[in-house]
Amino acid sequence: MDVDDTSPQDTVTSGAQRRRNKAANNPVEPTVAPPAAAAAATQPIEGDEDDTYRTVDLKRVSGGTLTHDAVVFSSDSSLFFLAKDNALAVYNVENAEIIQSIAIKHIGKKKMAGQATTIHAIVADPSQTEGRRGVYTFCADSSARLWDADTGCLVSEWRLPGGSAVYAEADPTRINAFYCAMRQPAAKNQRPNLDKARYMISRITLVDDGSVQTEALFKMTGVVGLCVRGDSEWVAAYSKFRVVLAQVRGGSGQVVQHTWSMTERVSTLAFHPAEPVLAVGDWRGRIVFWHCVDEQLVGIQPTTDLQITRNSHHWHAHRVNSVAFAESGTTMLSGGEEGVLVLWQLVTGSRSFVPRLGSDIMG
Repeated sequence: MDVDDTSPQDTVTSGAQRRRNKAANNPVEPTVAPPAAAAAATQPIEGDEDDTYRTVDLKRVSGGTLTHDAVVFSSDSSLFFLAKDNALAVYNVENAEIIQSIAIKHIGKKKMAGQATTIHAIVADPSQTEGRRGVYTFCADSSARLWDADTGCLVSEWRLPGGSAVYAEADPTRINAFYCAMRQPAAKNQRPNLDKARYMISRITLVDDGSVQTEALFKMTGVVGLCVRGDSEWVAAYSKFRVVLAQVRGGSGQVVQHTWSMTERVSTLAFHPAEPVLAVGDWRGRIVFWHCVDEQLVGIQPTTDLQITRNSHHWHAHRVNSVAFAESGTTMLSGGEEGVLVLWQLVTGSRSFVPRLGSDIMG
C-alpha cells in the first residue's frame, strides 16, 4: 500500500523555509566535488570509527554560461562534452579549456547534405577501446556517430531506422548498445507539439559493419527523459506527468510495462544501485523513493497506477533537476534551481550542503 509521502506546503514564513535558507547561507563542511569525484567523496574512510567522509575541494573550472543542459563526462572523468552551436564541444575538466569543436553535418537528404544538424543526445563511450576516449552523438538527421574525443576524428557512423534518437543512455552490460527514445515521424499536416510527440523506447546495437540492430520495447508520448539500471534489466522513461517502468526480461525478450500517472510534474529519475528503488524528482522539490524495481513487488503482468510503497526526501524548495547515487547506495546527491548541492546520508538521515554555486544544478 502507499505510504503517505506528502508534507505541508511551505510558505515564505514557514519553519521549513527558514531551515532551507539557513542551510544555504551556512554550509556544513565538507565540500563535495562535481561528478568526477562525487563517488569517491562519499565513501567512508577505511578504519575511521566515527564514519566521517573523504572530502575534496569544489573547484570552478569555467566562468560564464557554457550550456543550459547537463554536460556529459568521459568514463575517466577527464573530459566533458556538450552541444554548442550545432557542434560537439570537448572540454578538459582540469581547466575547462576547449580541446575540440566538432561540426556535425547532415547526412541523408541531398538538399540537407552539408548543413549543420542538431545534436539530440551525447553518450560517452564507456569501453575506451584501444585507449581511445570516445563519444557518441545522436542527431536530428537520424544518425549515430562515434568520435575520437582527443583528435576530433570520426571513427564510425550509422543511420538509425525508424527516426532520430532524442534521448539515449548506454546499455551498462553490452558494448555499442544503447537504450533510446526514438521520435516517430509526425502525421502529415500535423502541427509540431513536443508534448504529444510519439516515441518508441528501443534498445539498439551499433554493429561494426555499419548496420543497426533494433529491439522495440514500448511506446510513449511526450518523453522528456529516461534512465537505465546498472544490470540493464530495467528502464524507466517519463513525460511531464507520467512515469513508465519496464522490465526487459532476459532471453525471452518479453517487456513488462508499468505505468503511473502523476499529480506533480516529474523532473528527473534515477535508479538506486543496491535497492529495488526508483528515485523520482519533481517540480515541488521532492525526491520520492518508489519501491518498485522488483518483479516480486510489481508482478510479471503489465499494470497501470499500481499501489506501491513510497517514501519522500524533501529539502529543495524548487524543482529537482538531478539525482545521483554513490556506488554503495548509502549516499545521494541532489541539485536544482536553488544552486545548492545537497549530500544525503541515507543511513543516518543527515544532510550536508554546498551552497551559492551561482546557477541551477542541471546534472
